[in-house]
Amino acid sequence: MQTVLLELSKYVFAFLMAFYALAAYRGTTIRNEIKRKKIYYTQISIMLVIHFMGFLVMYITFNDVKYITLYFGQLVYFIAVIFLYNIIYPKASRLLVNNMCMLMAVGFVMIARLNLYKCIKQFAIAVAGTIITLAVPWLLKMVKSFRNMGWLYCITGLVLLIAVLLGNKVFGANLVLTIGPVSVQPAEFVKILYVMFVASMFNKSTSFGQTIIVTLFAALHVIILVISTDLGAALIFFVVYLMMMYIATRNILYTGAGLVSGTVAGFAAYKLFAHVKARVTVWRDPWSHIDDSGYQICQSLFAIGMGSWFGYGFCQGMPDKIPVAEKDFMFSAITEEFGLIFSISLLLVCLNNLILMMNIASRCKTLFYRLVAVGLGVTYGFQVFLTVGGAMNLIPMTGVTLPFVSYGGSSIISSLFMFALINGMYNMRQSEGDRYEEKEE
Repeated sequence: MQTVLLELSKYVFAFLMAFYALAAYRGTTIRNEIKRKKIYYTQISIMLVIHFMGFLVMYITFNDVKYITLYFGQLVYFIAVIFLYNIIYPKASRLLVNNMCMLMAVGFVMIARLNLYKCIKQFAIAVAGTIITLAVPWLLKMVKSFRNMGWLYCITGLVLLIAVLLGNKVFGANLVLTIGPVSVQPAEFVKILYVMFVASMFNKSTSFGQTIIVTLFAALHVIILVISTDLGAALIFFVVYLMMMYIATRNILYTGAGLVSGTVAGFAAYKLFAHVKARVTVWRDPWSHIDDSGYQICQSLFAIGMGSWFGYGFCQGMPDKIPVAEKDFMFSAITEEFGLIFSISLLLVCLNNLILMMNIASRCKTLFYRLVAVGLGVTYGFQVFLTVGGAMNLIPMTGVTLPFVSYGGSSIISSLFMFALINGMYNMRQSEGDRYEEKEE
């Protein structure tokens, strides 16, 4: 009987996730508020069922009551998040809130399957991060001077990146800043400061001189990240700046020059830095390096291949064979046990988030808010592309996480901040119309 239930569950997981993705896209097109509320309730119901089934399967498989305790704690958390956003910010985007909870639910389930202790830690950090970020939409509405703090964002970000550069290496890269018992990955937070910096500077002026200044300091961020061997973050910063610069200046020549400069810089980095060359070498032919540097990506490809359409079965596969699966290769681990239908639907939810963010950006008339929304949206979307593309060997592995899904305290808190900022702008538009879109002083 237990075997039958486990076998049946993989089909239920796949179809539920597909229905959730369908509901998310219907929610973006339907304007009738009554029908939209039905979609919201449908999303919440599906999310809670997937979360429940995941922990039920783990309890049946591992027979550990800790899974039941953790499940009820997370259930209370999800209900509280949805309830608090409904009460505190009734005009916030329900779709974004629901999608955020769904991605976290999938992440909690998969992390618990890989490492129960890490899931407990991730859950505790998510609760703390949610409590902090609940105030972000309110602060964004009340403090108008955020748009004038460009240099503060820039200096703070550079100081954090330099501090990490001078610190200890983790897996061959300078990523973590350790203060006592606490370790953080500052690049996760600097990317938000970076977006705020670029938006603030272009909000003041989009002249040629201002563009040169902003470009130089943006390039300094990227250079420090490359030296730190944090290639994923460096790529994200570069792409985000190009998009924000184009939106601000509407000058295709600037964007073209940026692409050419980036291509030249990438080629130079390949020639000068051994770690860049090693990543490209493994990407081109991982099978020739399966016993050493290519082992991780080969295991990822094996896992994706084993998953097929409906997966090997939750708790039935071997995702723990992928080194650091809970961070860099979460997509591969999910695909192996839940299948391609589930994984593709999950990616469609991520794409739905990007569409919602860009839609919010298009409604902002003040350049600062528009650029922040675009910057955060591109940051989110490109990060998803890098982690999934790397896991599938479409691009060289960059070591970035899948927002809300992968394990990592800094990652989940920065993702919560990004979504809170986006929801803050959406909430202001819905509540006040264009009143918050003040003319630049």
